[in-house]
Amino acid sequence: MEQVLGLAATVWTVLWPALAVAALRATDVTLTTVRTVLVVQSKRWAAAGVAGAEAGVWLSAAGIVFADTSPARVAGFVAGVAAGTAIGVSLIERLKVGSTTVRVYVPATQLEADGVTVVDGTRVAEAIRRAGFAATVFTGQGRDGPVDMVLSTVPRRKADEVLAAARSVDHDAYASFDSNPRPVLHSTAGRV
Repeated sequence: MEQVLGLAATVWTVLWPALAVAALRATDVTLTTVRTVLVVQSKRWAAAGVAGAEAGVWLSAAGIVFADTSPARVAGFVAGVAAGTAIGVSLIERLKVGSTTVRVYVPATQLEADGVTVVDGTRVAEAIRRAGFAATVFTGQGRDGPVDMVLSTVPRRKADEVLAAARSVDHDAYASFDSNPRPVLHSTAGRV
């Protein structure tokens, strides 16, 4: 029994620093992802605060590894980086940070009365505006003929509301989302 306890203590002595390094690296790489998004959005002070925490956590992990570069600690370091990357991306995705431009494409429709081809993105734009968002309509030529493109730039967490408003008018509306690196700026000059 004494040998089993001795072996368990030896294994634990090797494993706990590796697990600690993995957890610390997962934390600091997650913070790196958050800091990067904050920098892109020009949130200077929030990014600086996150960077300070990130540096402290990294230094703790590095100190453990540099004290003894055993294969287990190095493996913990590498595993933590991989886990932190996945966690960071998932966190940013879940938080829906930033803004996006919702592009709704409205194809031409046939009027039954006189057979004239009409493109009417204004109905979709009006529905988006009724939902409380700005919308701008552009007319263009698509693969299959005339098309209106309705644009609405909103905080990312509101994109589904814009799409729902558009689909309340045209349930088959094709939409795409463009990421914007900076937050939406609101002007007092007027609304589009």
